[in-house]
Amino acid sequence: MIRDEVYIHNAAELEPDPRTGGIYVRRFPREVRHALEDRGRWISEEASGCELRFVTTAKTIRVSLCIPECDGEIFVYKGGLFHSQHRLQAGQFRTLQLEEPVRPNQTDRAQLLQSGFAPEVWRICLGRYTCVWGGVQAFGHPVRPPQADEMPQLRWLAYGSSITHGLYNHPMTYIHQAARHLGADVMNKALSGSCLIEKEAADFLAAADDWQIATLELGVNMRGRFTPEQFLERSAYLLDRIRARHPDKPLFLITIFPNFATFADNEVTETDLRYNDMLREHAHRLNDPQLHVIEGSRVLDDFSGLSVDLVHPSEYGHVRMGCNLAGLMKQALNNA
Repeated sequence: MIRDEVYIHNAAELEPDPRTGGIYVRRFPREVRHALEDRGRWISEEASGCELRFVTTAKTIRVSLCIPECDGEIFVYKGGLFHSQHRLQAGQFRTLQLEEPVRPNQTDRAQLLQSGFAPEVWRICLGRYTCVWGGVQAFGHPVRPPQADEMPQLRWLAYGSSITHGLYNHPMTYIHQAARHLGADVMNKALSGSCLIEKEAADFLAAADDWQIATLELGVNMRGRFTPEQFLERSAYLLDRIRARHPDKPLFLITIFPNFATFADNEVTETDLRYNDMLREHAHRLNDPQLHVIEGSRVLDDFSGLSVDLVHPSEYGHVRMGCNLAGLMKQALNNA
């Protein structure tokens, strides 16, 4: 999506904010957000994984942003290089003044392309909060959106739980770590605590055409709230809808990652096992060479990579998961 010569990555809708005159960056359109169950309605408003991307000859730029409900971190990259980190206070518009770095312009440009991003591309990376964008000021210098060959060519659609939704330090999230290894550009459509595979969410994901590979991390948010039969029905609907529109694109089903229930013996343990078996059954039912099941235990292969809640990975866990997932996906893609 492009607005005022800025490409807004991972955005499905730009919603005017009458209070500030800025625009909300939304990952899901209003009609989908308002059809989700209660938590999903506000989680889907978060700008996780969205980026403002542009190229300009200006040596100094200003970017105005507001995070209405909570304090939050903005991470800035120039191409694949980390530039700066900025903490915004809740409810206040903040204008970031960013300076063009000197040394990348004195370096062999080919070495700076390894991330898949051209070093000329400014990337303002948003995180797990709603965000209002007020504009870019380049002081009369031209601003343009990046060209296709200035960004990774492989586009990845990711749907899942809070684990996929990510950390406050959003570029550290495992899917973004894996994307760097794969040379991919990930579009994060995860929903923390609310990955419930509603029909409207499934239809929205299936209707998207701007991706080449997709990962579906399913199950953990539905245990204890839905019966196994409901999980089977909803996950089947999602897969069937995606396959009907995208019959040849690689899809990866990720089973539930190891967690507090994995080494226990209780109802949650049994539910995890049943849900994981159902994902494997889908792959068997569809008999699709482009549908791959990735075991969550092969992605999170170090239990100490979890935080103390024994559900969510730490930063170390995310880094390790990203490396493992990239290797498993690369192997599957090479063998397809």
